[in-house]
Amino acid sequence: MMTPPRLAVLAAAAIALAGCAHREEPPPPPHGLFSVGDGRSLFLDCQGSGSPTVFIIPGKGSYAEAWNVAVAPDDPIRSSPYDIIEQARLGPSPDAVQPTLAKRGRVCAYDRPDTRPDGTDRSTSVPQPHTVAADVDDIVALIGAARLQGPLIVVAHSYGGLVADLLARTHPDLVSALVMVDPVSEFLPTVGSPAQNAAFDRDGRVPAIPDGEGLLLDDAFRRIADAPPLPNVPAAVLSSGKFFPPHMLTPENYTQAQIHRANDMLADALHTTNHIVADSGHNVMLYDPAAVVDTVEAVRARLG
Repeated sequence: MMTPPRLAVLAAAAIALAGCAHREEPPPPPHGLFSVGDGRSLFLDCQGSGSPTVFIIPGKGSYAEAWNVAVAPDDPIRSSPYDIIEQARLGPSPDAVQPTLAKRGRVCAYDRPDTRPDGTDRSTSVPQPHTVAADVDDIVALIGAARLQGPLIVVAHSYGGLVADLLARTHPDLVSALVMVDPVSEFLPTVGSPAQNAAFDRDGRVPAIPDGEGLLLDDAFRRIADAPPLPNVPAAVLSSGKFFPPHMLTPENYTQAQIHRANDMLADALHTTNHIVADSGHNVMLYDPAAVVDTVEAVRARLG
């Protein structure tokens, strides 16, 4: 028997309304501890929704929370010609990098082992110092465990730049773009003296806090040199304009000119330019979060 046309329309409308009534809200952004194998878990904090996902790789001894705070606008350290971030008044800020980027899409930051000193949801501790390859393996496992949709816009600070570099070379399918924020450049050993390079590797092994994170930097440089080429993806490099006070430096430290030169070389390898953030110290995301946000958005726009 045929259904009268008017009844058919009403039936279709009823089905559509029923579907709307049972439509589920999208799941909340991933947050908390995620298993990465071998009985270990990593802490991940994702905010916002939408793709492509921005994935933040912090620097040595740093963790996700650093991308949610900023130096106060009226902090006296801003008038110093030097990078004296240890004297800063830091606090949560709606203008910080992660919450600002989260207004426009999903952005995730994670804690490497032995970085965050407290909390019940800390990433599982590992023997220190550790390799950059272990960090890359952890990120790959974390992306899978949290079901993050790739490829990702990878934003990396300081040592995180070496992790992002090796990740992009060995897992180019996971990386759609790179934003290097005052990174440790793969070219530092090229511009540094043997004494400077040895001191950098030695200092990297020493945790900034008791039982904290230690790095094998010589090993990282070698692994990157032996890895496949960097993928040709949209990229940006930011460097800090302020440097540490003279009394904190020794002849074994790289100079600011050497660091800028190494970052210039990295920018060339990424087919981009090295932009100096004049009024910022090494932690650009704390001094000038807008500079980081604007750079990420410019790179995102190039993805189309």
